[in-house]
Amino acid sequence: MFVRFFKNNSPSSYILLPIFALVLWLAGFWGGNSTVIRYGMPLYEILARPLETIPLIAKLTALILVLSEAFLLNYIVNENEILARPSFLPALLYIVFMSSDISMLRLYPILFSNFFILLAIYRLAGSYRENRAFSNSFDAGLLLAAASLFYFPSIIFLPLIGVAFVLFRPFNWREWVISFIGILVPYVFVFIYYFWNDILKYWWDDKMFYPALREQAKSNLAASGHAHYFMLSVVFVIVLFALGKLFKGSSETSQRSRKGTLLLIWFSAFAFISVFLGSELSIRSFAALTIPLSVFCAGYFLNVKKGWWGELLFLLLLISIFIYQFSAH
Repeated sequence: MFVRFFKNNSPSSYILLPIFALVLWLAGFWGGNSTVIRYGMPLYEILARPLETIPLIAKLTALILVLSEAFLLNYIVNENEILARPSFLPALLYIVFMSSDISMLRLYPILFSNFFILLAIYRLAGSYRENRAFSNSFDAGLLLAAASLFYFPSIIFLPLIGVAFVLFRPFNWREWVISFIGILVPYVFVFIYYFWNDILKYWWDDKMFYPALREQAKSNLAASGHAHYFMLSVVFVIVLFALGKLFKGSSETSQRSRKGTLLLIWFSAFAFISVFLGSELSIRSFAALTIPLSVFCAGYFLNVKKGWWGELLFLLLLISIFIYQFSAH
């Protein structure tokens, strides 16, 4: 039912997806206050830190971010023909993955970071077959730098610009230089601000690499009960099927689709590395990985030959999420 409906590119999905997301987030609104982020990068401190004192507004902001990112991801996939045909499955899977764990139903830095990363991917993918991509190059660098100023481990995605240039563009040294300038601009402004206020040491110690190396950095990966293990197992099985389908490949895909898929594979590698660069290791540390995995799983559900099998898998995923959310309370 769900898979069959969202396979279609129906405009009604713009109404149904927010309702669906709200249902998944009820456990987050029902639960306690948002967790205070101990180490916040400069842009997170400015935009999100004040919201931590108003839990309801913080959670509403988080939900709006997830929905915005879901629709943006869906637009990028359809616009660049990454999947065989347009659908709302990437948005649906992104919402489900980003709402699957209780710890993700709140405001946290990667939510902001993902938004800017998606905008950067949009600009990079838009450079395909452009005569000149100077503005795309600058914007991609600027956006990825901004993402790292919300969540520092996102800096690992900077090489993605070079990967995209190799995949989408003939070599043009000016585009590489311009992208580097785009990366520098946000950091120059932040550096000047901290230097002018004589708090440059604070910027280095509490905002950059130091938090990830502190003794207080901890792991929260342990699953909380059988319901959590069940939910994670279902997610793992779906991802496994999707990756199997992905690496099996298809001769029907276009060159643009193959290049877009390769970019997402590289993105997955960088996202996996970023998990281990933060000040804590938890389920929400994997939030950046939901971007490529949502697309890969959408491709699997879009091309699954037995419709009932896809519906069963997705229904099982939803049931496991609701059981986990209910048991957590």
